Amino acid sequence: MNPSRLYLLCGLPGAGKTTRSQAIAETDSRAIRLCTDEWLEALGISLVDYPPRFRFEPHLIRHAEQLLKAGVSVIAEFATWSRPERDAIRDAARAAGAAVELHFVDAPLDELVRRVQARGGPHAEVLASEILVKLGHRFERPAPDEVATYDRYVGPDGSLN
Repeated sequence: MNPSRLYLLCGLPGAGKTTRSQAIAETDSRAIRLCTDEWLEALGISLVDYPPRFRFEPHLIRHAEQLLKAGVSVIAEFATWSRPERDAIRDAARAAGAAVELHFVDAPLDELVRRVQARGGPHAEVLASEILVKLGHRFERPAPDEVATYDRYVGPDGSLN
C-alpha cells in the first residue's frame, strides 16, 4: 500500500493555513509543504494577481500527485475556496493511492481582517478589503457530507472528526 498522505488545507486568508501546515510538517517529517503563495512570491508574482495564480496552481497540484505516487506525503496549502476544488484534489490524491486529510481553519471575518493587516506586506490591504470583505462570503466552508468523504478531518480548533 502507498504510505503517502495528502494534508489538504483550506481556509480564507488569515485563517491560519500556513501555521497549521508548518505544524503538520513538524509532526510528519516525510511531508513536503506546497504553498502556492510562497511559490508565487519566490517567482516575483503578486499574490493578488489571479490569472498567474490560476495558471500555476494546476501545475503544483500535478507535482503533488507525482510526489504522492512516489510515496511522499504532501501538505497542500492552496486555499481551495470551493468544494469542487477540494473534491478534485482529494480524488487525484486517492488515484495516486494516498490517504487524504482535510484541515479546515477558520475565524470570524473581523479576526481574519485583523490578522491579514497585522501580517502586513504589499498585499495586506487588498487581501483585507477586496478579498475578505468583498469576496469572503463566496468561500464554501466544508459541510458534514463533504467532511465524511475524507479519511480524516481536522477542524478549526484542531479537533479530529
